[in-house]
Amino acid sequence: MARQITASEWGRIIAHAWMDPTFEQALSTDPAKAAKSFLQLDPNSEVHVFEVPARPADLSQPQLEDIRSGKTVSPYVAPYSC
Repeated sequence: MARQITASEWGRIIAHAWMDPTFEQALSTDPAKAAKSFLQLDPNSEVHVFEVPARPADLSQPQLEDIRSGKTVSPYVAPYSC
């Protein structure tokens, strides 16, 4: 059974992808594996594939850090099933 990724978790994944080109590539290549690894989920859990939106130009590095760390939830993201 899939579990719902929270808006905060999805925001952390996206912010991390926007900040780390290696992770963004991994998310592009195998999104399920990359998301499960980043969120430290069971590798055998069910994950639905999703796309990484384009990074908004008005987000600063400190704002991205806050989203990636889970300190704040981004209005640019929406929860996905995982």
